[in-house]
Amino acid sequence: MAAITRTIQSSELSRHSREVFEAADQGPVLITRRDGEALVLTKASQANYERKGLQLAASLVAASLAPDDVPFVERLRGPFPWLALLSSSDQDAFAQEVVSIARACASISQFDRLLLTLHSWKATAEEVAAGYTPDDELEWLEPVEAVADPHA
Repeated sequence: MAAITRTIQSSELSRHSREVFEAADQGPVLITRRDGEALVLTKASQANYERKGLQLAASLVAASLAPDDVPFVERLRGPFPWLALLSSSDQDAFAQEVVSIARACASISQFDRLLLTLHSWKATAEEVAAGYTPDDELEWLEPVEAVADPHA
């Protein structure tokens, strides 16, 4: 979860709701209560983003705990079926990168970078599906020869 940007008492929420909501637009607000556990007020989009990050991390954990007789990259095709569109070297690169980024993100409880990494790899798979050809697989024309300027 994003760092708490402000702490207020629950009575302040009812008296100054506009200011509290404005503070919540800047980041999560901790609302303390005398009669219960504190609450956190945050934007729905931020809560949804964090939920997606946790779901992604859970998918990675589930893939890593699957039977050892199936290679990890193949296990990742369950939660990420679009991996099949990538070359085997790109699949291996994805597996290494996503695990490394997931560990780093989990260590600070911020999954933004993990979601961006996943989005980038998925976009690559979409481009491959649309017909993108990597540079090393293209047939290049011979180098162009320089010609004299006809106006000189």
